Amino acid sequence: MKISERTPGHSRDRCVTYLMIRFSIIILFLIIFSCAPETKKSPEYFIETKTSFFDLRHGDLTKNQWIRSSENLKVIHESLKKFGYQNLEIDTFPNDNLFLIHGIYIKRNFKNLVDSLLISYKNPVDEKYYKEFWERRKKEKNDSIVYEIIAEIQAVLFKGKQIEYDQKFVNDTLVDLINIEFGNDKITAIQAMQDFEVLRNYGFHQSAYNMLYERSEYSDLELKRDQMKNQLTRSSEFIYPWLIDNEK
Repeated sequence: MKISERTPGHSRDRCVTYLMIRFSIIILFLIIFSCAPETKKSPEYFIETKTSFFDLRHGDLTKNQWIRSSENLKVIHESLKKFGYQNLEIDTFPNDNLFLIHGIYIKRNFKNLVDSLLISYKNPVDEKYYKEFWERRKKEKNDSIVYEIIAEIQAVLFKGKQIEYDQKFVNDTLVDLINIEFGNDKITAIQAMQDFEVLRNYGFHQSAYNMLYERSEYSDLELKRDQMKNQLTRSSEFIYPWLIDNEK
């Protein structure tokens, strides 16, 4: 009887060779595609209005001189009253000396802080924090308006009072910007288009672009983004926007 030349050993060798070839092809494809250069979007720049209150959003408030003015403090306060202090994202922890506002932790009990500031203004105390707080305000000559603001914040947030805002001091641009960023828990496509128009009409075109492409709260909405982008005015240089990219 003639013995076949296709012995089991030969079959195993062919299987091993076949698997090695396939494995090599897979590795080759992985190398090719992993080394392919990324396609990066060219940066797109648009005009952006620079407001007097811009640093309230992005600057160092401890060094900001604009906010030291009594008149400017009044503008901010009346604008926030129009927006609604009760709508601000302030998370208080009654049993802890801590409160949170827009991601910033402050190591004091919020209600106690407000109450103590009001008491220590008319009845000076020896406690260093409150003493130095009012000394700084008096040196800046804005202590009376600061006291008025704190008193009204206490009335609204802790006593449930309704206090009317004074429209002649309201900065409607600031109110609209605050509304866009903090005024809506759930944003719809219709609301997004309204927000876009507000930003575009005020000249915040880089912010409007970021709203379309770089803001997580708008990313899942069905919008005609490219068509809307074409309504924006380009700039040759980047101007820091009010609405920053929050997706990176």
